[in-house]
Amino acid sequence: MKNNEVLFGGRDNKIFRITDKVIRPSAAWTPHVHDFLNFLIDEGVTYVPRPYGINENGEEILSYVQGEVFNYPLPKFMLQDHMIISSAKLLRSYHEVSGRYIDRITHKEGWMLPAVDPIEVMCHGDFAPYNITIVDGEAFGIIDFDTLHPGPKMWDVAYAVYRWVPFTNPTNPDGCFSLDEQIRKTKLFLDTYDLNLEERELLPQMMEDRLTRLVSYMKNQAAGGNQDFQMNIDEGHMDLYIKDIQYILKNEKTITDGIK
Repeated sequence: MKNNEVLFGGRDNKIFRITDKVIRPSAAWTPHVHDFLNFLIDEGVTYVPRPYGINENGEEILSYVQGEVFNYPLPKFMLQDHMIISSAKLLRSYHEVSGRYIDRITHKEGWMLPAVDPIEVMCHGDFAPYNITIVDGEAFGIIDFDTLHPGPKMWDVAYAVYRWVPFTNPTNPDGCFSLDEQIRKTKLFLDTYDLNLEERELLPQMMEDRLTRLVSYMKNQAAGGNQDFQMNIDEGHMDLYIKDIQYILKNEKTITDGIK
């Protein structure tokens, strides 16, 4: 009986903590994700969950990663510069190790999200505050690897910037800052991650492409009968993404000039 702590992270009442284990729904890609997590652990990574297989109910079992997780609207301390720096350092550390997994890929794996060229690292795919645990005011652990897939590091960086700044349009209820402040915080993230000029110039287009794919994925999943995605659409999440895409596109040159 699941009579322990319910964890909230996008699938309410489907993720549970039982002592030091987390029980989550599994999917076709789960075995490939577990192989990757085991690789990270073998490489000495301590900030990801350890997989313990799939139980008789078809649920995956993982170790509990220390720390608190916050969702939107984010508390004030999560919007401060030190969290931009902390999250950028964590993503850079993750990419440095995940890039070493690329040689193991057979290209026969099934991932939740398709691979994106050029393949440089294993993208987490959803490096957002609600998937990062916080310990002593610092980004500490990375959880929920369902969206894992091969791709360029900028694919992850672009979505991380969108989520952590956050780089949203002024009407988005999760938005907090002016365009100038969003650009300043974005530059701080990119400086901390240590991206070169060529990579920075890719950022606005990468954000637009990443969000456009998210919108398409939501539509396809909802059309296929996925009630979770249909609920997200009904609650207006997809419309917010579309407006954020338009906002980034409208300000693309200003963003590019400001983050160099």
